[in-house]
Amino acid sequence: MIKIKIFFFYLSIIVASLLVILYVLVNIFAGAGRKIDQPIKHGNVEVPVERTFSFHNNSALKQKILDGWTSKTPQDWKLDEKVNLKNSRIVISCLLEGKRVEEMNRYLMNQKAVGHPGSPWLLYPLGDYDFTAMAFTALLYLFGESPDLLFPKTRDHLLDNILTIEGSEFRRNVGYMFLEDSENHILMTEGSRFLKNQWLKDHGNTDPKYDNNTNGVAQKLKLFLEEIITYGFYEFNSAPYLGYTYCALLNLYEFASGDIRYLSGKLLDRLNWQYSMSSYKFKHFPPNRRRFGKNFKTNIDSDYHTVMLKVWASLYDDSLSIDMSRGEHHALWATFSSYKPADKVIEWILNKPKPYFIKMGHGYNSCPEIISGHKDYLLSAGGANQGKRSLIVAKPIMLFLNDSASEMRETFHMFGPGDNFVEWNNTGVYKDFACTKGKVNIPEGKQAIISSANWQIYSITEYIFLVTYSRKELGLMAIVHSNSAKNILEKIIENNSDERQLNYRFHHPNGNTIEYDLESPKDQWVITRVNNNSMDRNFSKWPFFESSSF
Repeated sequence: MIKIKIFFFYLSIIVASLLVILYVLVNIFAGAGRKIDQPIKHGNVEVPVERTFSFHNNSALKQKILDGWTSKTPQDWKLDEKVNLKNSRIVISCLLEGKRVEEMNRYLMNQKAVGHPGSPWLLYPLGDYDFTAMAFTALLYLFGESPDLLFPKTRDHLLDNILTIEGSEFRRNVGYMFLEDSENHILMTEGSRFLKNQWLKDHGNTDPKYDNNTNGVAQKLKLFLEEIITYGFYEFNSAPYLGYTYCALLNLYEFASGDIRYLSGKLLDRLNWQYSMSSYKFKHFPPNRRRFGKNFKTNIDSDYHTVMLKVWASLYDDSLSIDMSRGEHHALWATFSSYKPADKVIEWILNKPKPYFIKMGHGYNSCPEIISGHKDYLLSAGGANQGKRSLIVAKPIMLFLNDSASEMRETFHMFGPGDNFVEWNNTGVYKDFACTKGKVNIPEGKQAIISSANWQIYSITEYIFLVTYSRKELGLMAIVHSNSAKNILEKIIENNSDERQLNYRFHHPNGNTIEYDLESPKDQWVITRVNNNSMDRNFSKWPFFESSSF
């Protein structure tokens, strides 16, 4: 009997020790929180802020989004299930349009909060409620002082039973862990807390726990926003989480004031300027951090950043032909927010006023965006994963053209080595040039107008051509401006007669001699030298914006 007790005593110690070790390992190696190194320098390209453009109150796209939501029916919430995000969008849209007002008020009166804010896990299974709170916080501010739309009794129920994130308990960690939560969860949770506190204080509640200026919430939220300004978005280009970050920032810009509104607007401005540089006619396929899996979605015209800019572009010019195949749950925020992008952002998204080459850094344990752009095309680097904990999804090097392509397979693109994005280093982009350790993928139906051996030339538009060189472990793309494809081919072959040198050097018809290392470590730019000038290849130290084109 004593031996059995001793056995179970030691067994319990071993089990407890293993659980502690597991807990520590999870906190060290898991999670999606930031690893901080050095602040990112701004660089030599300013983020535009001037706003003189006029925007319409409505557009065909905006109305299509609203009509889509108002035609749906919200579902009741269940205690053991995550609330469907569609519910909040339906209610907001109906009240924006003044439709089914009594029905929406009755619906809200029958709902109560389920779960908790932040990322869910084994010991915190009912997380993710911040997705719901963030959306209904917008509802409160949009209609809380419109009793004909949000009835006073419904508003009080909303405050008491649905918007349950309040008070002074600012939190950055996952529930029951000392592991930092993800960026989007922190912004949704703490933005909702800040705004509910602000509402209560502004409407006569004198309880000090709702005073953001004395309970620490304003200071901590400000510090978190300043951290993103200093170190960049950790979840840069995230699919799907950037959309939730974006909506949380729009909430703060729209409904907060002072430093919080200013910092939120500053972050939105930088996000949109980055987008204007890395997109072409709403085609956008950059590397991203999160969601990390075996594969990535291959649509190129409807990520959750693109959908926001599509709405604003339609409000700027409703004659634009803009379609939206997904993302309406985020695009809704662009329909009601007073925030609009700066003039130059709209201009560069729609027109690309001049050719440019730009490098945009994302900091430590990350990868950059590298773009060579023109009004008729855009070359976009695909980045490189920095280890599994980096959660970075590398993408192919893409060539976007002025066409109707909406999927990766419909574009010229290349990647390598192999088919696993974790192994790729697709940073090999320079001015009108790209290289990687893999073949060039040609979209179906594209025919070369002239070719020789591994060289092929395609027409992009009048006097602009794409040159490709492709074999199993070497892909090159070069954009050439000329009045003759034949002359281009002759010059290419003459200047690159020793094809063995193409493994590390290319003489571009535009005059540049570009050298590259296709075996580069994944934390180094593939481009090594241009015209005998060595390149700064340590892209973890690159600034937010670096270009000689502006």
